[in-house]
Amino acid sequence: MNDIQEYKVLARKYRPQKFADLIGQESLVAILSNAIVNNRIAHAYVLTGVRGVGKTTTARLIAMSLNCQKRESKSFEPCGSCESCVSIRQDRNLDVIEIDAASKTGVDDIREIIDHVKYKPVNSTYKIFIIDEVHMLSKNAFNALLKTLEEPPEHVKFIFATTEVKKIPITILSRCQRFDLHRIENKLLTSHLFKVSELEKINIEQDAMTLIVRAADGSVRDGLSLLDQAIVNQNESISANQIIDMLGLADRGKIFDLLNYIFQGNAIKALQIYNELHQAGADIIMIFDEMLNAVHFITEIKIAPNLKDDIYIPELERERGSEIAAKLTMATLGLVWQVLFKGYQELQEGFHLHQHGEMIILRLIYLHDGPTPEDLLKEHKEQDKSKSEDISQKNPITPTQINRNETINTKEENFNLPDNKNSIKSNFPITVDSYRNFVDLFYQHKEGMLHTQLYNNVKLISFKVGELTLNTDSIKDPHFNRTVAKLISKWTGRIWQIHTSTSNVGKSLYEEDLINQQKEIEKMKNHPEIKQILEAFPGVSIHSITDITETTDEKNVISIKRKEKEV
Repeated sequence: MNDIQEYKVLARKYRPQKFADLIGQESLVAILSNAIVNNRIAHAYVLTGVRGVGKTTTARLIAMSLNCQKRESKSFEPCGSCESCVSIRQDRNLDVIEIDAASKTGVDDIREIIDHVKYKPVNSTYKIFIIDEVHMLSKNAFNALLKTLEEPPEHVKFIFATTEVKKIPITILSRCQRFDLHRIENKLLTSHLFKVSELEKINIEQDAMTLIVRAADGSVRDGLSLLDQAIVNQNESISANQIIDMLGLADRGKIFDLLNYIFQGNAIKALQIYNELHQAGADIIMIFDEMLNAVHFITEIKIAPNLKDDIYIPELERERGSEIAAKLTMATLGLVWQVLFKGYQELQEGFHLHQHGEMIILRLIYLHDGPTPEDLLKEHKEQDKSKSEDISQKNPITPTQINRNETINTKEENFNLPDNKNSIKSNFPITVDSYRNFVDLFYQHKEGMLHTQLYNNVKLISFKVGELTLNTDSIKDPHFNRTVAKLISKWTGRIWQIHTSTSNVGKSLYEEDLINQQKEIEKMKNHPEIKQILEAFPGVSIHSITDITETTDEKNVISIKRKEKEV
């Protein structure tokens, strides 16, 4: 029976065997090469970066280079052919110990390493410990490693690899040299994957490769895995539509159609395209992911129009993106992105995804019902211009009048000029920088019922401009949040989102004021004069404090004093 040749996936088959094969990590290679050539090798390294950028591969290359038996003195590249290089590549070298910290996380596992440290290498120059996913080690395991890591024997080197460098204790990091491996740029990754395709004798369309690179998100391993999957599914020729079907993506052309109808405000057509995408098999979350990518690209092309000439971007996207970008403002794109991203987050945790998606689309469409800040400013300028024209027509000033009068008395009300301060205040969007200002607006606009509820019964959980989280358990009105959001958006000229929470960490403004009042009363009790009064009149207590210094009207001050005397 003939032996079946083992198939190697592309990610393993085209794994770099020397530093020159590493793509997108030029600064790392330059530093390591100088260190190896000049024999200035640290006792411990930390390699960090996202998945699939070459952390473990780099660690193995360092081990191969340090223990290579045929490496030239002025070269840093391993020969790849000596027994040491071959055994490291085949994971059978006794002096290069690779440990998966995700499965060996305890103190006992680290003690085994410490026991091995004191023994010299068998056949190599250095004994090298490669610990992958090192952030998974327990706190006690890290502590056990500290002393050995600080002063290891000369023949021992540590190389750590991790995707979560923030989870590694600072005491460990301070004992290591850290290298950050970068995401691979799309152009560089595209070029690399095309080279692999040529070696595998696979014909793949440019648009198809663009979709694979986008899905890889800067990871070489992910890109090779997706290309491998595409080759298995489609054999020798790969098109963009095949990649769309394989990844469950939405048709890119229809995504731009959907966005176009949303920006036009055509709800019927937008929902029709959305349903067509869903019926074609596109995942709901992927549809909105593609919409986010499309809006981001439209924003980029709005800022940098030369992107329409980038050959690494599909022609369809360049044409449609440029067309839509020309019709929209940056303010509109920013607002759409915010609402779309918020909807995308909701879908991650929601149910009834199809209906939820429809509501997000309708939310985007009806954003355009209200005026934007730019529209309000434009309207304000037009009003000021029309007022100025009316004034000039009613009170014309001729040159002869100016010559006849030597001076013009500006104090006299000869001209019926508008109050610019009041004009701006009434037309320009109101700034709300705190929850108390937020609530005060409802009092100013004579919404007494809502103001009372917001002040007394609603607890603030979190506040930022444009978005609030409130505990409204005591409010029985199911439309409370919607009513509040609608009114505040109308008054301020921007979209406000109000979320509901059952958390009890917050307090109402009434509770806050009550606590502050009590603090002031306790402070007042310690005042020497107040102490004398309280001692002179047993049973008397301070109920509240009124600050009359804040009242500018003298009559009001007198009135307050009279009332206090009567009490």
